[in-house]
Amino acid sequence: MKLSCLLRRIIAVLCVALLVSPAFALVEPETEGMDAVTRDDGTFLVGGPTYAFDRINGAGGIHSESELWTPGKLRERLLFNRLSVTPSWTPHEPSVWLRTGNELGDMIYHDPLYDTEERPDNRTPLLEGGFRTPSFMGFWATARLFQVDHYSDENSRARRRQVSDEFSFFGANWPMFSTLYGGLGFTNDFIDASVLAGEEYLWIFGESSRWIPVFYSPRVEARADIGNLEVTLAYENAEYQNVKKKESGTRTEVNGSVYYKCGSFCKEQTYWFAAGAQFRKVEDEGTVYFGLEDDYVAWPFVQMQINLLDRITLDAMIGANNRDWLLQDSLELKIPIMAGLGVVVGEKNIAGTRLNPLADTEEFFDGDTMNLAPNGSMQLHELYLMGEDSVSVFRLGARAAGWVEYGAESFDTTEFVKDDKLLYRHGDVSRINEWIEGVTGKAWFAIDYGKMFSFTAMGGFERIWGPTREFEVTPAEYFASFEGDWLLGGSIRIAHSINYRSDARWNLRSSNPMVIKGDWYWNATFEQQFPKYGLYLTGSLLHVLADEALQAPNGSYDRLRFICTVRKTF
Repeated sequence: MKLSCLLRRIIAVLCVALLVSPAFALVEPETEGMDAVTRDDGTFLVGGPTYAFDRINGAGGIHSESELWTPGKLRERLLFNRLSVTPSWTPHEPSVWLRTGNELGDMIYHDPLYDTEERPDNRTPLLEGGFRTPSFMGFWATARLFQVDHYSDENSRARRRQVSDEFSFFGANWPMFSTLYGGLGFTNDFIDASVLAGEEYLWIFGESSRWIPVFYSPRVEARADIGNLEVTLAYENAEYQNVKKKESGTRTEVNGSVYYKCGSFCKEQTYWFAAGAQFRKVEDEGTVYFGLEDDYVAWPFVQMQINLLDRITLDAMIGANNRDWLLQDSLELKIPIMAGLGVVVGEKNIAGTRLNPLADTEEFFDGDTMNLAPNGSMQLHELYLMGEDSVSVFRLGARAAGWVEYGAESFDTTEFVKDDKLLYRHGDVSRINEWIEGVTGKAWFAIDYGKMFSFTAMGGFERIWGPTREFEVTPAEYFASFEGDWLLGGSIRIAHSINYRSDARWNLRSSNPMVIKGDWYWNATFEQQFPKYGLYLTGSLLHVLADEALQAPNGSYDRLRFICTVRKTF
């Protein structure tokens, strides 16, 4: 017999009371870049491993964090117009590992929840294996095969009609990504370099709300950190197809970056600076669903930081090219009150023509050219106050902020198109030429007892005024989290979090807003460690207790799932 919603809520409350014990629990997501599934301090709506709306409480503005370019994201993947770590091509530390998992369907968990005839089928898996050898005279080798089928089945019927095969290295679930690469590297005290090559099946989410299949064959990425200089260069041969419409095309792209950071001299001074440039060069042939103006973009930028009297810190970054400009800066004043207690007063600004000047400028959909580069510019200003007091192993802190934004990026929808269960949209990226205001606050209590024991309780809210119907997403107003991490006997680690997030709402991808109902959920990791042998056995449960829900238009259900990892370090 199916449990009532009331009984499930009672179980959630009991879990809070019994399990929240011994800051921030290290609950492992499925793979790198999928931290949104375990985050609780804002609005994180997952449409699939390759797409999520990620917005931290108190960040200011109404944009998703992955839409905003920053120098810290130079090595993140640009998936259409969003920056993502998924799928990750960052080499692991020397180790060998195997990971598997599943969205739980016809399993023991469901026996008390469903009658036999209502019990769902077994669902989609996660599979991964890889290694990185120890260094031999500085040289090492690595290889990795991994794919995440989670969030795939709800939209797979519409997606599978676009491709000529299963669109993955193994299985027939049409996973959101399937990646295989290998390569060589060299590491010493002065240089850390690697060259990786492989193939990849990937589904990218466009502004039209379409899932677009891309096959990279090959993709090659080279990285080199030489002293204070970081260099990245990638070659991508991307194949696009839509068998249903008999369309196909290729994009050959070269992209990369150069980044220099002031070294030891700046560490002893009040002034720090960095400079760099990032670029993309594409060559399209046939039907390619995205366009880049002039097929080329270069983005030079500079950063600086000034520290005065160890009390005042000024950070600034500005980039510009012939088409766009982007400025991000902040000013912080640290005010010591007493031992262990300090207050930070800060102000930060973002202004520019585009949040991500390296992104594509057009999307092509059924004969329509969708403009992704709106006219004009935006400006965001935030004033915040933050303080934290610590006594022995206890910490208590709070942050309050107010922000205003003008010219926020939005979308002007002109038409909706239905295809099977999926809904697409026509239109252009636009601006909200009105002031949007928001106030936000959060408070936390934490206990830190070395590696043995840590606990954090946090709650926050945000209230936004403005034309909310024009927001791509209206963020959640409240969140609460209880996170614990402790190590027993130096070898058993338990980490978990109980989280609550209130309603959020997608406004512009359907004629009626799509409301994502607030819910409690629990994530947990259990790990048996054998440090002497470098062996770690890890299991994680994600999205326990919460209702199975669609969190993004054309996405798939966020379900209970289990992931286990065996890792041997060298």
